[in-house]
Amino acid sequence: MLAEQVEDERDNRILPGFGLDDIDIDSLLAYRQMLRAEKPGHVWLEADDAGLLKQLKGWRRDRQTGEEGLTVAGLLMFGKWEAIQDAAPHYFVDYQERPEAKTELRWVDRLVPDGTWSGNLFDFYRRVYRKLTTELKVPFALKDGQRQEDTPVHEAIREALVNTLVHADYSGRVSVLVVKRPDLFGFRNPGNMRIPVEQAIQGGESDCRNRIIHQMFLMIGLGERAGSGVPKIYSGWKSEDWRPPALYEKDEPEQTLLELRMLDLLPRDVIENLQVKFGENSIH
Repeated sequence: MLAEQVEDERDNRILPGFGLDDIDIDSLLAYRQMLRAEKPGHVWLEADDAGLLKQLKGWRRDRQTGEEGLTVAGLLMFGKWEAIQDAAPHYFVDYQERPEAKTELRWVDRLVPDGTWSGNLFDFYRRVYRKLTTELKVPFALKDGQRQEDTPVHEAIREALVNTLVHADYSGRVSVLVVKRPDLFGFRNPGNMRIPVEQAIQGGESDCRNRIIHQMFLMIGLGERAGSGVPKIYSGWKSEDWRPPALYEKDEPEQTLLELRMLDLLPRDVIENLQVKFGENSIH
């Protein structure tokens, strides 16, 4: 709690001794491409890598002390694994795909920083989102005769993943953990929420632990502003008549967990027939 009070923007801190050579250039290039797709012609795209990083507050100069350097946000978002380990020894991101609806730790696919990729937050997001949504059994909508790849469920999963990364306490003792099972998607981040759970579900209020990282995601169209992220997750799940998400905290060690369960186990045509026969709310 003291750390939260002292550092309201924990990812704004300048890291002495770290420089541009600690940035994974491929990650920054991929980010630039996503920024170009989201905001074509944006003036920041004219800057070189160092300039873009400065605009994103991944690199900054302290006007009072004159100190200049890579920020925590810049390193965690775009850094190389070795440098991240030096700056944040407790940082660890973990994705597990488990074959059964059980809590056992057996997995069929896993992604952790192992030296084969950068290990940073941006790359973790890109790789994990693809894994989470592969073979997602949600019917796609049509708009103006064209198939819409982005459903409310996709939006909910995307928001849940971004939420996990921008609210995590990377000095905490537990890892960021994302789990995919046949019956649910699970998200865990170190650190408790900075507003009451009930308020987060209701929406309209936000207190992000890593505001610069959040802004970096917002710039490329990922994440929601002003406390609307959690309500979007809930509405996305409601669109499929699934059980409402479970958002809760644990205190020892401090962590926040989100469970998105898919309990629509009957074929959709069976559900529709039941609703016709017994009423719209018969299976809710």
